[in-house]
Amino acid sequence: MDVKSKQELLPFFVYGTLLPGQPNAYLWGEAVAAQQTAVLPNGRLYDLGSFPMLVEEGEESVQGMLIWVRPAEYTAVVASLDELEGYDPAQPLASAYRRVRRLVKGSDGRSIPAWVYVGHSAALPDMQPISGGDWVSYVAATFQDIQQWWQDVQSVHGLLQPPSD
Repeated sequence: MDVKSKQELLPFFVYGTLLPGQPNAYLWGEAVAAQQTAVLPNGRLYDLGSFPMLVEEGEESVQGMLIWVRPAEYTAVVASLDELEGYDPAQPLASAYRRVRRLVKGSDGRSIPAWVYVGHSAALPDMQPISGGDWVSYVAATFQDIQQWWQDVQSVHGLLQPPSD
């Protein structure tokens, strides 16, 4: 875990397979202390097969959830999520996703700092954004059995290549 995340036990803004009811929600285990629906402004979601990528672009919003983790389990949860997302804090530019601190608007109207896994737009040539920025609605209308696809996939690491500069 990087130095900043040791100092701040921020909630996580999740928008895809880590949402409740989605295939990777099990990674939270019993660590969830609280959750709240939320929106990340100025982002777009893209469908990368059976998981989304959030890219910071445009004027749209991404629908998701803020999840607060119990302090005693925070380090383990961060490690699990970083592994899933292919994020290496020691080499953030070589990672499929980056974990970044962003302000997210909670359902209570407050702006809340949170960790967000953000992808690289270079990984999305010719991809179309998910209309409305809502993964759960998109999955319900698109996939017959997303659980089956995820059965053999443990991480996005290796599925995506970081951008080459």
